[in-house]
Amino acid sequence: MRRAGITTFVLLLATVAWAGEYRYSLGASGGILYSRGGDVLRFDRGTIYGAEIGFRLGERWFFYTDVGRTHLSHSTSQAVAGPFGSITPATRVDASITRIGGSLHRTLFSPQHRLNLSFGLGGGAAIWKYTDPSADTTYKVKGLRGQMVDFGASELFLSAGSRIMFRVSDRVSIRLSVQGDYLTGGGAEFDAAVNSARDRWLWSSTLSLNFHFGSVLKTDKWPSDSAWQTAPTPRIKTATPRTDADNDGVADDIDRCPSSPRGAVVDAAGCPIDSDKDGVADGLDDCPGTPPAARGMIDVDGCPVDADFDGVADYLDSCLGSPVGAAVDATGCPIDSDKDGVPDGLDDCPNSLPGVAVDSRGCLDMTMFSKPMVLYIDYDPGGFEVDSKNKSRLEQLSRVLMYVPDLKLEIDCYTDDVGSDADNRALSEKRALRVREYLIVYGVAADRINATGRGESNFVASNQTAEGRAKNRRAEITFHK
Repeated sequence: MRRAGITTFVLLLATVAWAGEYRYSLGASGGILYSRGGDVLRFDRGTIYGAEIGFRLGERWFFYTDVGRTHLSHSTSQAVAGPFGSITPATRVDASITRIGGSLHRTLFSPQHRLNLSFGLGGGAAIWKYTDPSADTTYKVKGLRGQMVDFGASELFLSAGSRIMFRVSDRVSIRLSVQGDYLTGGGAEFDAAVNSARDRWLWSSTLSLNFHFGSVLKTDKWPSDSAWQTAPTPRIKTATPRTDADNDGVADDIDRCPSSPRGAVVDAAGCPIDSDKDGVADGLDDCPGTPPAARGMIDVDGCPVDADFDGVADYLDSCLGSPVGAAVDATGCPIDSDKDGVPDGLDDCPNSLPGVAVDSRGCLDMTMFSKPMVLYIDYDPGGFEVDSKNKSRLEQLSRVLMYVPDLKLEIDCYTDDVGSDADNRALSEKRALRVREYLIVYGVAADRINATGRGESNFVASNQTAEGRAKNRRAEITFHK
């Protein structure tokens, strides 16, 4: 009899302890991290270890901030050449990664369940670098502007993951996490070939031990001695208490909606009230004033959906799918102040010249200088004056050249075969010098330009037709450093 009483007391105590809810958690974790390395490198799986702090925001919402550290080593059996340089079987490449992140998770069940599952999204910063352990140096790669830079960065990432949680006791739990981090490129300034060759994904699987704390358990007080000494209260027969299965304050026998969700505000008949008619009951609606236009485009918490995270709800967004980070107007459309095709917020060169080709970051596209600029000038017979159309092209070119002061120009002018060779060479010399003069007037330094008359040479078309001769009368401008 005594053992049965003790067993009952222990089970009662365990039940009360299990009912406690805690606001904070602190944990330590360890596991594996995998990164393929990209088109050139092949990394072995690395061990990741770290710590985490959790904070409960609501019934099923949790915010976690964590820090982790890992080390990866490169192993390959074949020599590979790529944007990272020449990688051979003897090459040693180590990658050290520190990630600092935060994530918002929602559990599938209430926190009191012993076994639970959650899904979450988040982001943070990954601090990484690739090193040569034998020389204790950081590898160098090509940067955005052609300079050699350290192959490392403090880079922003976005993450998604899921967790399986098992509560060992009220204060201790074990959690298995699977997570993928995508390196966005924010904070990494490498050449496009390097960016396309490196791996942007970090995959990790960790097991953590967590401790919960921060709340006060509600316990029943023991009756005082005086209560034991008072006379017993006469037993009065009362009616059977009315039940309320969904705990909405309306008894089951008059409740027209006996399965109302916990926390919902109900009317006198026990049915949930939805003041803004968005499908989420008052009391569970985090945005109780949702306008009618947003109906059908809200999330599970009753708030308007903003799928592209631009700060403009989808029902007001005229440009759904705006790139993350782009500045948008009141209608959710990207703003492009310099009209170069790259939105503000993503434009590293926000004052580009109108009509000038730019790269994916909104800066001057240097590939325009990789081939000669050809001017087919409508010369008068024996003349060397530049026509108005090509004057405009030279003026536009001079404005672009202001942004690349180290670039030099070579002007070569050609003629058709009408006339003597000596006369044509002299005429082409005048035409080349005339093009040079216009560029100098438009602001290009004279010591950057060399002009040469090539005469009747290097024909690109037949001199037997007027159209062919017009193509042979041309000026070619080539660029070099």
